[in-house]
Amino acid sequence: MTSRLMEAPSSATAHLYLREDRIRQSYEAMMLAWRTLNADCETLLREKGLGPAHHRILFLTAAHPGITPGALLNSLGITKQSLGRALGDLRERRLLVQEEDRHDRRKRPLRLTEAGEALERELFLMIREVMTRAYREAGMTAVEGFRRVLAPLQVPTESPAR
Repeated sequence: MTSRLMEAPSSATAHLYLREDRIRQSYEAMMLAWRTLNADCETLLREKGLGPAHHRILFLTAAHPGITPGALLNSLGITKQSLGRALGDLRERRLLVQEEDRHDRRKRPLRLTEAGEALERELFLMIREVMTRAYREAGMTAVEGFRRVLAPLQVPTESPAR
């Protein structure tokens, strides 16, 4: 029996994953995955009178203690007014505090309070459980490929002028 090396994909099949139907399937899968990842979180957030913007702020502040409102604006891509409203809610509920930077008084770094850390941790554990199950099922190679796909999607692009 002769052994044949795997042939490189032909130019006709090399980019089938770039076809519109494949991209639509991938986008739909991401939307449904987002729903599954956040279903339990949304229930808990609703019980506490909070929403998805609050959740994203809690998560990013936990991941980056001392993050500034400006950095949050860049990461979240929301308006100053929306961010201000959500930050006000979180401060009012004593989940987050805004401090003064010792070196630059213009900066107003954010950090979670103990209650904020506890809530963020509870929310993250829900997500971690779902992702851990999916990662185990998919395997290391798939997880690394998934991360490589997500990396360029995280870089904000400028919206075309309308």
